[in-house]
Amino acid sequence: MALLTACVAPGKSPMPLAASGPVAIDLNGSGYLVDLQPTPAGAQMTVSAETGAMAMDQGLAAKRAADAFCAGRGSQVKASALGRFVAGTWVFNGGCA
Repeated sequence: MALLTACVAPGKSPMPLAASGPVAIDLNGSGYLVDLQPTPAGAQMTVSAETGAMAMDQGLAAKRAADAFCAGRGSQVKASALGRFVAGTWVFNGGCA
């Protein structure tokens, strides 16, 4: 029986994804859904409200929900992850650090 080995080039390890789609986060009585997905450029985290669309002025709340998501994985949102408002959600490029 032959043993097969693979050479792997050094680099970043893959970004761990949510176990099964969006994860519910509760902050101060407000519910959010955080979804981390791979992209060609790395990872993208989308934060939405459990009840309806978010507003443009809720970027800080969205970032706190993203931080709580990452904290549950022993990490934090990448400092360079700037959010952008897209169709009632907040999107952060980069995922967790």
